[in-house]
Amino acid sequence: MTTSNPRDETGSLRPDLEGTAFQADPHALLHRLTESAAAHRCEPAGAPPQLLITGYEAARQVLTDPRVSKRSERAGLEPGWLMSGVRDEVGIDYMLTVDPPDHTRLRKLVTRAFTPQQIEALRPRTREISEGLADAVLAARTPELVDGFAVRVPIAVICELLGVPLNDWDRFRWASEQIVSPVAGSDREEAYVWMSGYLAELIAGKRAEPGPDLLSALANDTVEDALTDPELVGMAFLLLIAGYETTANLIGAVLLGLARQPDLFEALRADPALVPTAVEEFLRLDGPVLTATERFATEDMVIGEVPVRRGDMLLVSLAAANRDPARFEEPDSFRLERSAGHIAFGHGVHHCLGAPLARMEAAVAVTALLERVKSLELAVDEAELEWSPGLLMHGVRSLPVKVTASGNADSR
Repeated sequence: MTTSNPRDETGSLRPDLEGTAFQADPHALLHRLTESAAAHRCEPAGAPPQLLITGYEAARQVLTDPRVSKRSERAGLEPGWLMSGVRDEVGIDYMLTVDPPDHTRLRKLVTRAFTPQQIEALRPRTREISEGLADAVLAARTPELVDGFAVRVPIAVICELLGVPLNDWDRFRWASEQIVSPVAGSDREEAYVWMSGYLAELIAGKRAEPGPDLLSALANDTVEDALTDPELVGMAFLLLIAGYETTANLIGAVLLGLARQPDLFEALRADPALVPTAVEEFLRLDGPVLTATERFATEDMVIGEVPVRRGDMLLVSLAAANRDPARFEEPDSFRLERSAGHIAFGHGVHHCLGAPLARMEAAVAVTALLERVKSLELAVDEAELEWSPGLLMHGVRSLPVKVTASGNADSR
């Protein structure tokens, strides 16, 4: 693998990466790219040159290389460039958009909420939430498992963890969808403005009347390097969006996979202890994040034998890396016995802080559903499924199913 596909140099690769066919089956294109090179150049009009990184080892290199920055200005560019190829004029700085040592300080202040002990403490409440939502969604004649279940479990958990009123979530969900959308516009700016204002007001309330939640703890922290008010808003912003969007996509991917694989569904029903292992393999096969957020080369370098110039935007395809045949044997096959090694939650200093929470929520939610149904199949043709747009997130947006309830021979 020495050179990128010639068509990438013309800029024609970008439309292929943003089409509906790519969202429904990104791996058809990503396989071809991975086989031809570890990095692929595309040149969006009016934006910095971009390279899509598809090889596993190349992805790990980019995610850890000190010559790669989250700040475009460190690469000699204007600040605020997005992977969509536009500039973000109203973005909020937060942990995901800064480099060490700023990143190190911010991450340290919130790590306490994501220790193994804290995650285990959340498990009983997560189970209670999952079981209640499973009972509610399965009462429908044709259950819809994304909006009715996969989305609502992490929403409820992250709102309780942070201390955000659950009644406000519909507006938060709208804002989140605009912010992670592939193209910036007036709705995106409106979403940023609304969310930052709401969070600033919420944090002020937590400071005046603290509760037993993470935002209250952060707002009233007395340590020397405590978060400033803008940093608090940015942290709450990141934790809210990342705390539900990725987990919702993960739960949806597992449930879709079980509907596609009846034998696996039966195996997990027979032995629920296998669910966490299955979640890991679904993370590798169909992880919730297609492409890691943008990074920038601060000097000339080589990635997988492909020359990189200072100022290039580097987009790491986690989806491609996790199916790289150079790293995984039979990468398109689901294997419960496969050892870990995927990078679905990223790699290096920006490895997802909430990964243990997402894993726990997914395992608990899927188990709650398995306990309640004897069979699971799609209620529509796969071609009718709708997928999240853009290069960032990957997830099915609706999952209508037919189920047979446990202990009841009637098909719902």
